[in-house]
Amino acid sequence: MKNLASLSPSSAISSHARPFALASGQLAEAVTPTELRAYAFTYVFRGLVVMVAALSNYALEHAGFAAPWLPWMVLMPLAAVVQAVRGRRQQSAASTSTAAKQMRLLQKSFVLVLLIAVASATQIGWVNAHPLILMLYGVGTVAAGRVLGFRPLLWGGAACGLLGAIAVVVAADTQLLLIAGAMLVSYVVPGYLLHQRSRTA
Repeated sequence: MKNLASLSPSSAISSHARPFALASGQLAEAVTPTELRAYAFTYVFRGLVVMVAALSNYALEHAGFAAPWLPWMVLMPLAAVVQAVRGRRQQSAASTSTAAKQMRLLQKSFVLVLLIAVASATQIGWVNAHPLILMLYGVGTVAAGRVLGFRPLLWGGAACGLLGAIAVVVAADTQLLLIAGAMLVSYVVPGYLLHQRSRTA
């Protein structure tokens, strides 16, 4: 915060094997299982990094540490490096399907908007920026859920946006707990379920 795909459904997979698909009963078409697992890794990894940073910030702040924000400064650049390395390795095998293209555009757009929001935090303060950033996370996750046709991302994104709205009226330290909770429900859990879903390919 202060750092700050899906499958071609096989005819052999019955509808009860897709418990998290949208009402159509199908995930987005033409995205390979490998890409699906890559998306899953991204959600779980990013979610866990932000969770650890937020909870560490909260713990250090209540322990009286002079620089409780330090976990963000360490973890977020490391996470960016890991994601960049993985992105380069996967770029050559990237799908040209519509869903995959939409996901790449969505991720790039989200990063840009998030960077603008983080930069704005220096002017409006983190206590005001946290709710905005959480809401952006929620919108991005809902959009990804629509592109992939994956309900847990839709539900997680909606929950993240709701927690962002709640963050408007709570203290700065409590916001850190909301951030951790939002990452759990919108990134970590849906990412894990997305990984499980890829195994049915």
